[in-house]
Order: sequence, then C-alpha cells, then structure tokens
Amino acid sequence: MRKTVHLATKLSSFESAADSVGETLEISLTTKRVERLTERVGWERVAERDETVAEWKALPLMNKLAAPPGVQAAAVVCVTCDGGRLQRCDLPETAKSHWCETKVGALLELEPNPQDSDPCPQVPDKFLDLAKMDELTREIKGAVPTGSVFQKADARPTGSAVAAAASPECPTDPEASQASATNMPGASSVSAEPRDMVAAAREEVVAEPPVVQSRDVIASLVDSATFGRQLAAAAWSLGFAAATLKAFIADGQAANWGIWKREFKHLRFVPILDFIHALTYVFAAAMAGRSRVQGGPIYIRWITWVWQGEVTRVIAELAARAVELGTPPPDAAETDPRQIVADTLTYLTNQQSRMNYPVYRRMGLPISSSHIESTIKQMNQRVKGSEKFWTAAGGESLLQLRADQLSDTAPLEVFWKRRASQATGTRKYRSRPRKVA
Repeated sequence: MRKTVHLATKLSSFESAADSVGETLEISLTTKRVERLTERVGWERVAERDETVAEWKALPLMNKLAAPPGVQAAAVVCVTCDGGRLQRCDLPETAKSHWCETKVGALLELEPNPQDSDPCPQVPDKFLDLAKMDELTREIKGAVPTGSVFQKADARPTGSAVAAAASPECPTDPEASQASATNMPGASSVSAEPRDMVAAAREEVVAEPPVVQSRDVIASLVDSATFGRQLAAAAWSLGFAAATLKAFIADGQAANWGIWKREFKHLRFVPILDFIHALTYVFAAAMAGRSRVQGGPIYIRWITWVWQGEVTRVIAELAARAVELGTPPPDAAETDPRQIVADTLTYLTNQQSRMNYPVYRRMGLPISSSHIESTIKQMNQRVKGSEKFWTAAGGESLLQLRADQLSDTAPLEVFWKRRASQATGTRKYRSRPRKVA
C-alpha cells in the first residue's frame, strides 16, 4: 500500500503508477483501484492536518508565541506562499472555466548569514538587460505596451544610457525615438535565452542567496483564510514562532498579504515583496508610451532606486508621469500607457513598506520568491495538465500527499509508522438489519 501510494503521488498519473506497480512489485492493480487507494490514504492525512489545525487554534495565545514542547526553534526562518493551478471536473455548469487555484506554502529554515553592510549594493547586470527584462515582463504580466518591444537589443546599457539613467531628466527629444538601435548595445538575440527565464531571474537576484537548510510544504484547495490557518499551524509546529529572525515573502496579491496580516504580523515576521514582481511593474511603467530609447534609461534609473530601497523616488516620478498622461478611462485596455502607469503607481504605493531590499540583504533574508515558485512547479507536475481533471476530494488528497512527499521532515514516514501501530488486523463491517420473513 505504501509503495503504491508513493508511486501514485510521485509519477505523472495513476495509470503510470499502476504500470509501475505491476512491473516493480509484480502486483496487478487497476488504475481505478490505485486512484481510490491513494485518495483514501490522502484523506487520512487531510484529517490529521485538520485536527492539527484545530488543536493549534485552541491553544492560548502565549503558547502560540513559543515553540512546541520538544521542538528547538531555528535561528532564521522564512514562510512563503503562492497559487498553483489544476482543473476541476465537479464545478457547476455556470463556472466559466475548469481551472481552479491551488494554495501552496513553503516553510524554510535558512542558514544565518547577517552582514555588516549590503552584500550586493549594485543592481545585478542581468536586471539591466533591457531585452531580457522585456521578455521577463511579458512572461509574468502578459501585457506590455508595444513601445517596449526589443528586437535584438542588448540589455546591457552603454555608457550614454547609464549616464542618462543617472540623470533626473527624462529624455524626451522626439528625434531620440528615431535613433538607431546602436545607441543601446545591440547584438544578442532574445531567442537564445532559456524559456524558463523567470526561474533563472529569481535565482540570480543576489550573487549568494540564503542557503535553505530544510523545507516543508503544505498545499490545499481551500480558501485563503483557511489556508492561512493551515500555514500558521504548520509554522508553529516547526517552532517558527520562536525563531530569532523571521520573514514572510510573497508577490503583491492581496490574499497573500491578508494571510501575513492575520497570522504572521503579530509574530514579527518581516514582510518582503518579491523583487521580480516589483521589477516587472517598474519596467512596464517605464516603457509605457515611450520608445525604447526613451524608456530604457528611465527603467534603469527606477530599478536602481528600487534595488537601493529608494522606492519613494520612483513613486514621485510615477505620480508626475500619471499627471502627464492623464487618468485612464473606465474602459482602458491593459496595454494603455495610462492604465499601466496608474496600476504601477498604486502597486508601489501599497507595497513600499515591503521593499527595503538593502536591509533584507544585510539581514541575510531572501528577496525573491524563487523557492515557492519552484515548489509550485513540482506540485503542478503532478496535478496540472490539460488532460487532468480532479474532484474536490481527489485533488485535496493528492495535494496533501504531494506536499508531504516534498517536505524534508518526512511526515509520511511518521504517518505510515503510526498507521501500522494503530492497525487492528480486523475489518469492521456495517451491521445490516435482517429481513423479516
């Protein structure tokens, strides 16, 4: 049973698991039987998870602020969460799509690495590559004004571009928009970049990112409020509440920061906005309504300020740009420069308290959500696919088992031992009333 569930959780489908069971264990099981067995075991784990959350909720506040008995608190920890995707087959007919969001969280224990000064005060060259940042923004946001299209334009700015970026003046000469692309270094082709450049960008935010000593994962189909309690209960069970230094990192979604506010703010978790998401907003706003020659130096200046923790200077220039362009109409398209600038201004204004990146780097904390993104990718490899459809029960059980499988504390090892020790060796049948003659 244990090996069958392991294969059904690890491999891409129940059918693959059934084939592997037949080949490796020489046991003939139908695909449906493997599916039912996996779902049953998964729901046992879901029941245990919900019981743990209920016990955590019942604790007095002072107990929630300390590590559980017998658990030694780590020095540096990080909680991060985001959403994945899967398709449901049990949604009402009125649903617009089969796709639903999965909630995924990662609980990281980090190696302490405080610094006396900012270990990376200058923006990494990768984020000054305008062509690659254009492609990165398109992959994440999906909508960028046409003025930001770079064709064979190298991201590394020339000396003139860097000088222009350092100046508070924005190049607005009409003739500049007709300048040759050689004003920006041009030679490299965007097509040579690996397709998964979003992950590569997150991994290269700093030269030496914090070292992860352990990772635990939770995942569910529940709403964000319920998921936040699951995440908080899991963090408490690992002793995160009593850690010396604590961080919570996510993108700008309101649901993520609602979880932080309800469950982690009072525990003094430092809120950190994912730098890559901030970069895409800044890039889109810098290029909105401008040619590449005009927008390039502005983006370089703005992203330098963001990297150095001077977000208020970017907000000030964005506000001036919003006045210059005017208020977007109610029916404005996503690619309308007025809408892009207005959205970026709102985004940075709301998130500026979570963008003190020099301080986070000195503290040895991550400034990228790369770990949760890679975790979601591992989850999606099992549950996401155009041909994969799940019921709520089946999806929830598989998400729980896959999260357990990805956790370094090996909760499934404990589960199987506990399950074996509690087994009675007998099967209980429901009593049926005898028919009266």
